[in-house]
Amino acid sequence: MKCLVIGAGNAGRPVARILNYVGNSILMTDRKKMNEFPQKVQETLKIMENEGVELAFDFDNFESLKSEEIEYAYVAPTVPLNAPVWEFLAEKNIEVLSNEYISDIINKQLEIDTIGITGTLGKTSTTHTVAEIFRAAGYNVWSCSSRMGNLLSEVIVDGIVNGLHKSNDVAVLELPHGTSRLMSKVELKVGIITNIFPDHLDEFDYSMEKYVERKLFITQSSEILISGIQCKENIESFRDDVIYYCHEHELCKVQGTLENGLLNINYNIPELGLEGNFNTPFKLRGYYFDNSIGAAAAALAYGISEESIKKGLSNFKGIEGHMEYIGNYKDREVHFDAAFVPAGLINTLESFDSENLVVVVDNPDSTNPRDKVKVGEVIGKYAKVIICSGYNETTKKFDVKAANDVIKGAQKSPAIKLATEDMFVAGELAIKHSEPGDIVVHVGPGAITNYDDLKFKMMSGIKEGCKKYD
Repeated sequence: MKCLVIGAGNAGRPVARILNYVGNSILMTDRKKMNEFPQKVQETLKIMENEGVELAFDFDNFESLKSEEIEYAYVAPTVPLNAPVWEFLAEKNIEVLSNEYISDIINKQLEIDTIGITGTLGKTSTTHTVAEIFRAAGYNVWSCSSRMGNLLSEVIVDGIVNGLHKSNDVAVLELPHGTSRLMSKVELKVGIITNIFPDHLDEFDYSMEKYVERKLFITQSSEILISGIQCKENIESFRDDVIYYCHEHELCKVQGTLENGLLNINYNIPELGLEGNFNTPFKLRGYYFDNSIGAAAAALAYGISEESIKKGLSNFKGIEGHMEYIGNYKDREVHFDAAFVPAGLINTLESFDSENLVVVVDNPDSTNPRDKVKVGEVIGKYAKVIICSGYNETTKKFDVKAANDVIKGAQKSPAIKLATEDMFVAGELAIKHSEPGDIVVHVGPGAITNYDDLKFKMMSGIKEGCKKYD
């Protein structure tokens, strides 16, 4: 069929590409010019053009189209309801495709068992832990997480186009709330929801109820549902067969404890005929503990053996940008983490000795604004020094107010508080305002959205600081 895709942004690109992949003729339009898109997006658009997608940029004259050839259209959610294109589609009686329709197409492509992971915090590390366990069990695994790209719907579609769903035995997919638009009808063999905390509420009319509703798509699409106990209140009205996991709670069918460097897993899942316990060496910090319990629960429910789970957990060394240990610089231990919402910051910072903690923060906003005052308030409870960069590592724009808002939130803290222009200067200042024996920890969304560049800038600053300051 001939399909018109209106909008070459984050929503339109993966839709156009998957529709083209399954044999449709696609025309994608956008009011922007090609050179107005970021370089990486331009590269993707050129790949799509080579695959057969027809591109029309700097375009807003829909009346010039041969409408009799257009059978369907997909309109990006960013297109305003009063945009002229809606009148054009109505006049020409062109059917508008829904996200659910696209999701059905993706579902038909995924003929392998799929494990999906959603939630507010811990999605990425849980995804990688599950994938490591399945690899240890001998599976060929297609794993997809935010480490592969900021727009996961595009990464997943790219994987399908490149045949990863055919060359692997199982798919382990991170499913953020944006990606869930195109994955809501994908049938998951096992679904995992880690937790639900306030985040991205500006995208949901500042309604926590709407945000929760989006996350709970996984309750309908999962054959087996695994959940952190924190989600029970939200989930229990949808399903009564959820396998909850946690540290210790009478309602958890999979429980974990950490003692003397060993992760102990106890499980009792009567509906699956599973009961037992095992332990394995565990050297990772912070939230990796919770997420490893969830990963073990998912693997047990799928049918992976204890030995393979132990092997997978033992093999897993963590992922870049998530409680990552960088090294020792002038007797300062340097760590790099991506926490940026209050609950995640607490989880990260409680893993360290707050009496010796120097926290370096990149602008907490990414493409979405966040409560920077609250971020500063949380960090102020743990840090002896707070250094915040106003540079937004996602949008590549400087916003001094963002840094000042973080400092404002920490105003009641006795910590030294500094706002800077970028992460190079922040790295320098982390050495200047710390002492041997201190711990320097980076937090902020840039560890996800701009990992390589941000880490390079911060570490260049730290190395320069080591030269300048004793």
